[in-house]
Amino acid sequence: MASIETSVNRPNVPADGTTVTAEIDVEPGEQETDVRRHIALCIDTSGSMEGDNIKRARDGAAWVFGLLADEDYVSIVAFDTEATVILPATRWSDLDRQTAMDHVEELTAGGGTDMYNGLKAAKETLSSSATGPDTVKRLLLLSDGKDNERTPDEFEGLAEAIDDAGIRIQSAGIGTDYNEATIRTLGTAGRGTWTHLEAPGDIEDFFGEAVEQAGSVVAPDAHLDLDVAPGVEVSEVYRALPQAQEVSPEWEANATRVKLPDLIERESQRVVLKIHAPPREPGSEEVLADVQLSARGDTASDQIGVEYTDEQEKLAEHNESVDIDHKQTVIRTELGKGNVEAAETKVEQMTVIHGEDAEAVQEAERQTEIVKEGGRAEQSQATQIVDSDDGIQ
Repeated sequence: MASIETSVNRPNVPADGTTVTAEIDVEPGEQETDVRRHIALCIDTSGSMEGDNIKRARDGAAWVFGLLADEDYVSIVAFDTEATVILPATRWSDLDRQTAMDHVEELTAGGGTDMYNGLKAAKETLSSSATGPDTVKRLLLLSDGKDNERTPDEFEGLAEAIDDAGIRIQSAGIGTDYNEATIRTLGTAGRGTWTHLEAPGDIEDFFGEAVEQAGSVVAPDAHLDLDVAPGVEVSEVYRALPQAQEVSPEWEANATRVKLPDLIERESQRVVLKIHAPPREPGSEEVLADVQLSARGDTASDQIGVEYTDEQEKLAEHNESVDIDHKQTVIRTELGKGNVEAAETKVEQMTVIHGEDAEAVQEAERQTEIVKEGGRAEQSQATQIVDSDDGIQ
């Protein structure tokens, strides 16, 4: 069963109030039943994919076939100037491998890049298959180009609609000509991940790892509900693990929901945020927010709370790792967007607070310099945070 634990950087706050940093750690628990995977491969077959890219895309599809169980479903959508369903959603046991490979051979490069309608078609293939608590649906997007007819904001709306249908997007851009903002938006709004593939040889790994990971899902539609006390304000909400992503939750009165990626066995998740503690009388203990995790019909709860005091010794107590985790997450999110200047500003602020010799500061400086001197691969890698005993690295 999944569980959560909350922490704050300042357990004691002054009577006139202050802003504290909080984090919510989510442990997924163990997988109790096998899942049925419904995999849609959404592959760019525009003219720029000609050569190694399209060949490796075919190889990647073939690799996926070797990972499927009898009860899994698979579909393939190609998009160039228009979207084409190469293989409708089909149960793997109803296909023989040669027939599946014959469909893969239909992937040929030529034409433009109608990614938007490719994604819509892939969504429809997944929506046509059965669903249930043991069903995991994945849309795996591969593209090396740009859909010049649509903006990243339009793709965000589509990704949210796909997510609402119970489908998670894992998006990958390959080469140097794809629209980074679109690929990043799809992975973030689609409650999945986004990545950069450096070379055609990376395509098989992208497809294969996504399919294998889907088989380890503990809860396919998890979320956190936050119910905050009157006068409490929440800001700067980020998913820190498994990938640094900014979240913009919608509020209704004093409550909001933070959607989580599917919970994966042995893969911790973390949400970090800022929360403002309003003025209160010294000596009072206040719950700033009730937090409830919902995952596969089960719930787990914890609270974000502080104690108000005027004792300087108590006010000096500080859980530095919580503060560092939030700052690191913000920096890595900005680096993922290629916003090096914004990241450098955050590193400077971090240095003032924690000192230039702090390991976390040095790591932030190192990551920022790597992205500054690198390219898209380094941006993507910067968001892949590793959790350790010393905090996020």
